[in-house]
Amino acid sequence: TILLVKQSIMKNEAEQLNNEGVKLFLNGKFKEAKNKYNAALNVFPNYATTLNNLGMLFLQEKDYKKAATLFQEANMEKENPTYILNLGHAYANQNLMKKAEESYKKTIDLNPGSIMAMNSLAALYQVQKRFHESIKIWSNIIENYSREPFYRIQLAKDFIELREYQNALAVLSEASKFEKHQELAWYYISLIHFINKNFGLAEIAINKSLSLKPDGEMFRVLSASIYLGISQLDKAILQWDYLLNIDKNNHKVRIDKAVALLAHSLKKEALTELNFVISKDNNNVKALFYKALVLIEMNTNHQEALKILTFLKSSDHSYTNKALELIEKL
Repeated sequence: TILLVKQSIMKNEAEQLNNEGVKLFLNGKFKEAKNKYNAALNVFPNYATTLNNLGMLFLQEKDYKKAATLFQEANMEKENPTYILNLGHAYANQNLMKKAEESYKKTIDLNPGSIMAMNSLAALYQVQKRFHESIKIWSNIIENYSREPFYRIQLAKDFIELREYQNALAVLSEASKFEKHQELAWYYISLIHFINKNFGLAEIAINKSLSLKPDGEMFRVLSASIYLGISQLDKAILQWDYLLNIDKNNHKVRIDKAVALLAHSLKKEALTELNFVISKDNNNVKALFYKALVLIEMNTNHQEALKILTFLKSSDHSYTNKALELIEKL
């Protein structure tokens, strides 16, 4: 009896220290939170709640091995679906996909209604391009657990990956009726029409996305691609310039603009954009490659172009072989 009373007192003390740690953690005071959690474990070493919370702190700090160890220890006395779910996250962040999958499945076995576990497992399948399996999970969530449009959008994305465009459009049509994530529903509707070269329908859909979220980069980029598809370079440039006005150092967008200018024989304008990128990031291989290409097409400075291409062929990246091909042509 004395031992039980002593354990109860120790557990209460550990619980108090743990709760203080949680408050510190939620306020972003991770070092102080860690001290409180360790103090709690000094009092009551097997306190599962604190072991899990300390694991969450290490997860936040991206020390995934320590986090996994703590989640395992938290489950020693009794298996807890939340702790096993967190263990799955620790494994997933270490690219231990099989172990992560097992943890997520075990969580679902212990708690069949855990949407978080189902979501995590489906996302894991998406990363592995196991789209038929993720589709089953998203469908199960939608049919039995949640009307949240996020899951419909995830389901549609997987149908798009499998080129099942009609199924994707049917799902997105439902998702677009919800206010939440409506801009994403219209984006993916636009993307499907763009893939199928239905540029008019694609334009209508992406404009709906932009009306809801004008600063959305992915929406503006797709809009630019649509306008290029219907040979309206000026409207495509408006989309890129909108984004560049928000962030002049958005090198990806600026290079896209330069490539389009080059494709339309606006070489000087393309060179200006590429030089801007290189002035900020002189190792940007895509900007360097297209600068060399512009110089060759302008037929003004083959020596500089050759120097750039020689530099590009000396390291391994996505433009190495293209640089070699251009050198051979020169």
